[in-house]
Amino acid sequence: MMLLETWVATSVGLIVFTTYLTHNRTGLPRVGKGGPIGFILTALKSITSFEDLLEEGLGKYGDKAFVVPTMAGSLVIIGIDNVEKVKNSDDSIINQPLSVVESLQLTHTMNSRQQALPYQAVVTRTDLTRAIGSFIPEVLDETRLSMSEAFAPKAGEKSATVPLFHTMTHLIARISNRAMLGTTLCRNETFLHDVIRFAETVVLYAQLLAWFPKMLRSPIYFLASSKYGGPREPTKVLIPHLKGLIAEKGQGLESSKTIADFLLNHAPPEEIANPELFAMRVLNLNFGSIHTSSIFGSHALFHLASLSEGELDGIRHEIVEALDSEGGYNKASLSKMRKLDSTLREVGRFYGLGPIGLNRVLVKPAVLEDGTIVPPGYNIAIPLKGLHFDPSVYPEPEKFDCFRFSKLRETEESDVKHGFTTIERNFVPFGLGRHACPGRFFASMELKIMLAHMLLNYDISLPDGAKEAPKGNEVQRGRDAGC
Repeated sequence: MMLLETWVATSVGLIVFTTYLTHNRTGLPRVGKGGPIGFILTALKSITSFEDLLEEGLGKYGDKAFVVPTMAGSLVIIGIDNVEKVKNSDDSIINQPLSVVESLQLTHTMNSRQQALPYQAVVTRTDLTRAIGSFIPEVLDETRLSMSEAFAPKAGEKSATVPLFHTMTHLIARISNRAMLGTTLCRNETFLHDVIRFAETVVLYAQLLAWFPKMLRSPIYFLASSKYGGPREPTKVLIPHLKGLIAEKGQGLESSKTIADFLLNHAPPEEIANPELFAMRVLNLNFGSIHTSSIFGSHALFHLASLSEGELDGIRHEIVEALDSEGGYNKASLSKMRKLDSTLREVGRFYGLGPIGLNRVLVKPAVLEDGTIVPPGYNIAIPLKGLHFDPSVYPEPEKFDCFRFSKLRETEESDVKHGFTTIERNFVPFGLGRHACPGRFFASMELKIMLAHMLLNYDISLPDGAKEAPKGNEVQRGRDAGC
């Protein structure tokens, strides 16, 4: 055992030192102590305290570019005055797809086809977005059934206390897969357990793989994910289902339309002939849906639960009015649920999906707005606090206000400008420009239905003794909320 531990420690040390030698050539200032040892110690610290290092850099260098050492190398933080430059990039210099490949280690955690032929993104942007209205009854039906099971009190009790992030993740996985694969798999607990574990471990494994030489990453992922997470377990159930779907399509049989059907319409022949390849497209979409919507939904529900009964009743009244005026759940009624929409947008502003965004990889030297030149090969990102907490755009930015945007929509003519799915320079949790997340429209529909149904059918509150929503990563650590 001691020999193994020594080997692991030595290997990690060599890997990090190699990272320093190969990646710290920007010529830019960086956080942490100087020299290779300082770089290595700071990179290790970034695993648990990245936000602290980011704040240190912003405090020292402001809007000037600086480096945060990470286990994946030097991450260059650039000023918010470069937002338009990043947004308008055509990927010839400031490249977004390559950043996704590297941050998720797609070649190893899924396969190289995900970005080389990204038709799942085309399906999400076109077929799925156009068909959102047709999925509303399916999402509503699964929401009702799954919540009645998840929130059922124990015998003799009047309420249930649930670990919110865990419960929300399960609900999102089930409801999303109702639209993605139909009733059979979305209610298969084994599949849901395995696909959630896959989605939750992709980012963790990607960070680990970045420490190792590229030639070792695939075998390391195969070995590690075979024990925990990875695609092997969910595809045991998924592949037979997809084979049946492919066979039905080959026979010209009509089936209920799912997102998997849309994928099949765009899939190249080699993926239809090899359902293992096709299954990775479904897992890719599951990762995006589960990872993002669970975070947004959990934060939103925590803050809704912290509101007064009068404020909650105001939201409920708006939901009921929207449903009555439009004849139930549909695109028109969901668009009228402005207070729910405002809560979700405020989650995106206040928390986002992390402290940085608009991540890119430089494939050629880039000249920043202040004239700084960043050499190729480096990852760059923009700190979101400067955008999302700008007091000239968002008064009292440090305050979470569920009604911030619904109040703005009452005073302005445009009903779209402050909507959850609307992206702009000072609201970028979904990205910006042509690389903005295409799945945000489906996520908005799903989350609004879930939150609306919950508010109309359940009383919600924080756990006994809690007075406010948990902060940041505490949500993912499993804090409870009573429902």
